[in-house]
Amino acid sequence: MRINSLVDAAELEKGIAVLSPEESHHLARVLRVQPGQEITLFDGQGGVAEGAIETVSKTAVEVRVSNHWKVPKPEVEIDLIQAVPKPDRWELVLQKAVELGATTIRPVLTKHTEFKPNPKKQARWSKIVLNAAQQCEVRWLPDFQPLEKYDAVVPTLGNYDLVLVGSLYEGTRPFRAVDIEGKKRVALLIGPEGDFTEAEVQAAVDAGAVPVSFGERILRTETAAIFGLSVLAYELL
Repeated sequence: MRINSLVDAAELEKGIAVLSPEESHHLARVLRVQPGQEITLFDGQGGVAEGAIETVSKTAVEVRVSNHWKVPKPEVEIDLIQAVPKPDRWELVLQKAVELGATTIRPVLTKHTEFKPNPKKQARWSKIVLNAAQQCEVRWLPDFQPLEKYDAVVPTLGNYDLVLVGSLYEGTRPFRAVDIEGKKRVALLIGPEGDFTEAEVQAAVDAGAVPVSFGERILRTETAAIFGLSVLAYELL
């Protein structure tokens, strides 16, 4: 079993790295690691180290670091800006967004968003992002931003080289017809189960976004996000 554990960056520079109480508890109680077992550590900002578990206790797992290195930051940024859907769908989106190389995840509230803000949910979502990064060996954790209102997001769309907004209204272009090649900072804007309002799509277009369709079928919000990120990852990464 391959084990990847998040650790503070400073610990990677030490001969013996000490994991956080939460991570130590998971390794000791859930994975039941033993001294001598090989492990990979990462700090979420490109720092990676290999080592072997030195000691195991309820509150602290210590790792003897054998070597460490730095993974370069991704050259292309792919941001997912998504209206938060129902919990099970959103958690799937978070997992797949990490796996497909999203560098930033921006959850938003739109007119048709059914989710009600809950601070406790943000912590759970962050944990899902971390777990996905550990499982698929992502070395740069996505920037998972706090929930924000759609109206606050629109003025920031001009910061991207390209913004694609999924739309069911007239005037869309097929996703495959958009020139993606060579773009270094791209955003994918996906609406909720009830879709964006026409005014919301128009606001994004006025800010420079390109309205796109995902084919003849109407995709569920989580499918649209996964589809779009897959295409962008294939074309850009």
